[in-house]
Amino acid sequence: MARQELAQDDDAEEGGADRTRRAYSQALRLLRIYQALANARAGITIGELEAQTGVTRRTLNRDLGLLQEDHLVEVRSVDPEGRKRWALLPAGPASTVSFTRGELMALHLGRSMLAFARGTELGAAMASAFDKVSARLGDAHTLDFSRKYYALPDAPPIEAGSERFDDVLNEVLSALERGQRLRMDYAGSEGGERQLRLDPLTLAYFRGRLYLVAISEGRDKPQVFALHRALHAERMRGEAATMPAGYDPAAHFSSSFGLFTGGEVHTVRVRFVGPAARYARERCWHSSQRVTDLADGSVEIAWQLPLTPDLESWLLSFGERAHVIAPAALRLTLCQRLQAARAAYEEG
Repeated sequence: MARQELAQDDDAEEGGADRTRRAYSQALRLLRIYQALANARAGITIGELEAQTGVTRRTLNRDLGLLQEDHLVEVRSVDPEGRKRWALLPAGPASTVSFTRGELMALHLGRSMLAFARGTELGAAMASAFDKVSARLGDAHTLDFSRKYYALPDAPPIEAGSERFDDVLNEVLSALERGQRLRMDYAGSEGGERQLRLDPLTLAYFRGRLYLVAISEGRDKPQVFALHRALHAERMRGEAATMPAGYDPAAHFSSSFGLFTGGEVHTVRVRFVGPAARYARERCWHSSQRVTDLADGSVEIAWQLPLTPDLESWLLSFGERAHVIAPAALRLTLCQRLQAARAAYEEG
């Protein structure tokens, strides 16, 4: 998709009846413009685009300029009255692209993983991409793949306030692309709102949600921020983001057990019993994993990990089938949480 300059729509400035013509936020608006151009082999004028999309002439001029800068569109001709006809540039080698069955399988599994974005511009972009695949291969072929390959979603879709999510995601993507700082209003997990100034580093996917790895003003180490908790985001056009020397997202998450990072690393030893033993053994949960099979059919697994909420929640999910041996601090924390849960059930 084209490079996005996230400015306010000119429709909002014109007021009155024209304000109702703002039907799309920018990413979806650019997509509709691109689709209209794709259906006009001989090109299309600004006036025709305005009639088809409901977007003002001034906004269309700006959006077409962005598409032109990204070498996606060109002025095909100019009539005697000076009206330009805009058209898509030839696709070149991409027009002959083909897919192996393995590549199609991967695409369809990836589409299922993005089910959380239903109703957002991210979901619309995925749908548009598959419309193009269907146009090339035929609906029957691609529908067959949709039936055969499916990834269960990790989390429910983001539906409430999806427009806000769209706006936040667009600002984050633009800031990442241009290396600019972000201003973000953020709702913490324990309530309350914070105003943050961030140097964005990486957009990460984890368990059905998108997270921004960034350095907050006044800190020297990256933190992780959930985009679905961002109330507002705005890139700071005049301020360049600072990239830490040697930063690499894979290295950043290498010591973590999930999303949370940092803290002292401990030798974590856990004994899994019953059905949990086989389940835990057949997966590599972390690169430091060491497995010891025990005579009674149970298994002991050891890792070098920081003690994080992700690790605690994962161990608690096994119930009585996971016994923490070390460290003592983790064992005590889980005992206290299990006792509190038991007390809550007894009260009920």
